[in-house]
Amino acid sequence: MDKKIDVVVIGAIIKETIKYPTWEMGAVVGSPAAYSSVVMAAQSLTVGLVTYYGNDMKDIISELDSVDGRGILPYKHTTTNRLVYREDGTKYIEYQKVTPNLRYEDINKDYLEADFYYICPMNYEVELELIKSLFDMGKTIIIDLGGYGGATSDVRHSVDTEYGCQVINFLCNNTTIVKASQEDLASIFPGKNAAGATKSLISRGASNVVVTIGEDGAFYQTKSMNIPVYKKSFKATSEMPDDILNYTGAGDSFGAGFIASFIVDRNIDKAVTNGNATASLVVQRPGGCTYARMPSREKVKERVETGH
Repeated sequence: MDKKIDVVVIGAIIKETIKYPTWEMGAVVGSPAAYSSVVMAAQSLTVGLVTYYGNDMKDIISELDSVDGRGILPYKHTTTNRLVYREDGTKYIEYQKVTPNLRYEDINKDYLEADFYYICPMNYEVELELIKSLFDMGKTIIIDLGGYGGATSDVRHSVDTEYGCQVINFLCNNTTIVKASQEDLASIFPGKNAAGATKSLISRGASNVVVTIGEDGAFYQTKSMNIPVYKKSFKATSEMPDDILNYTGAGDSFGAGFIASFIVDRNIDKAVTNGNATASLVVQRPGGCTYARMPSREKVKERVETGH
């Protein structure tokens, strides 16, 4: 019998080309599901991944060797896209190939013994009924809104649309923790700042909301707490030439560091701190979604305790 899975990550992995204003990288392994899985594996968790994979990714799929592969489903191709960063730091995604939606029936039966599930789609590909089935089983569900109208979504359905409102209301009432970036919330809640959007999520039924705010760190709010708690980010010193920080995967690394801590301590405050420390270490290093880039649990603990 394989070791029990600590956390199951559900979402599409992608074959990605990244276009920056002055240079381009790729093809590389990408997506919140890929980054989150590798970061949590580096922090000593046993991670199960539910996704699709095609032979068009065979030359780079080894980057996921640290993750339990029983949940990776074969398909004729992998989701393929082009991630484009604008001059102002915002980004958009051009999808070229996509894989089928992920359903409850796609989850490896051994993974159903796990208690924690991280739902982090790119573009609505994790079906809502999958989430409801797990939530009704009493599982702890952490959701990333990036793929439900946020920054990675192709068509961003805001709460001003009937479909977008239905999706967000459903997620608020069928998950344990909602995680989003400031950019995600600006897309989903037009005209609201991050704090206002967070209040709206709580009013719609969310029990816990965690929001990343770039270099300023993150904040969280719960149903029982009216005032958000802000946690500053850790100072990152680049290991690359010209003191450039590599922000690719930073938000996903925060989410993974958050979950790695929350699984152990069940404490949101500690988890946000761990997420900030994890992201600050990841952005220092060059590369993409590689195990070598991701900090160990010991390295993250050292940064939390010393700030270095």
